[in-house]
Amino acid sequence: MVKNSVSIQSATVEDADILTETCRKAFDSDVDYGEPAPGGPPGYDSLEWNIDKIKNRWLQYHKILDDNSIVGGFIAGDRGPNYQVCERVWVDPDQTRKGIGSSTFDLIWKKYPVADLWVLGTPEWNTRTNPFYQSIGFTQIGKTHEHTWDGIYYEKRITDRFPRAMSRIEDLHDGQQRVVVEGSVEMISGPRTVSSRKTGEDLKVADVTLSDDTGSVNLVLWNNQIPQVKANSNIRIEEGFVKTYRDELQMSVGKWGMIITVN
Repeated sequence: MVKNSVSIQSATVEDADILTETCRKAFDSDVDYGEPAPGGPPGYDSLEWNIDKIKNRWLQYHKILDDNSIVGGFIAGDRGPNYQVCERVWVDPDQTRKGIGSSTFDLIWKKYPVADLWVLGTPEWNTRTNPFYQSIGFTQIGKTHEHTWDGIYYEKRITDRFPRAMSRIEDLHDGQQRVVVEGSVEMISGPRTVSSRKTGEDLKVADVTLSDDTGSVNLVLWNNQIPQVKANSNIRIEEGFVKTYRDELQMSVGKWGMIITVN
């Protein structure tokens, strides 16, 4: 149930100062909930970062208000049709335990009525966020490994149908971008060292055979992506792209892509 005094509105550049301050306070307070050292995600305490994200046309930056005062923020993005991601959410720690967080998500569900899937990630050590996300209906589906710590990856399915933004492997085609696909890692070849055509630097590359019940595709991994994938595991690729190379269809993980080890 939405707390009557809580609302969300599109953030403006004029809100950036207080949004930055509430964000800094919220993430700095994570030291009380398992964070091994003070700090936060990239840009959490940067006014310039917040201004940039408010202006970013690919994101929807919302301010959270309680009694018309800004108490936090919610940054939403998308991974494809009807597939929304909570990029970042926070509430001023001085305003927690008042139902603001759960009210915010209730308002978000209403603001994005066509979404059939929401996803988000949070550090495995966080004893505040993990139980909260579970309490509002998110289910842990796996882990991410792109940081020095593992992240817990959650999703909330609004409908029972197969998400419109996700692809079966048999449906992948040349030139496809923003691919979301799940599969089993059948085989890993490599890594091997190649020379970059652009810079001449040495790069590590490995080939993975990724399969689902409709087919298989060659997944190409580069550098720090390689240790994120293990043989005989199940993974989800988000923000992948597909191309034909030497008459073979292959998929890679985009610059902003993710590899999730699925439970």
